[in-house]
Amino acid sequence: MGIEINNTPNLGISDTQGNKTSETKKVDKDAQGTAAAQSQNNPAATDSVHLTASARQLSELENRLEKIPEVDSNRVEAIKKAIANGEYKIDAERIATKLTNLESLLPR
Repeated sequence: MGIEINNTPNLGISDTQGNKTSETKKVDKDAQGTAAAQSQNNPAATDSVHLTASARQLSELENRLEKIPEVDSNRVEAIKKAIANGEYKIDAERIATKLTNLESLLPR
């Protein structure tokens, strides 16, 4: 049983294993026939996508970010070593200032 929204059949019907149901296969077959008929009527029609400069830049930045590790393992090792050697200094004043700054950013 398919779901229709504004008389448009749901093209994504599948069973629990992700296999298309017979209803979806029929809709897909009908859609392929329609697409073939449309391409015969207008063979020069093609789809295209144009990205803006900012979209390209965003995509580039996303790719760069994926390559950066989430944890700076060198810094973690340096801190571990400083703690083990008793050289790690805690600046309570700085921590208190950062906490109050953070609290001022929270919604009230």
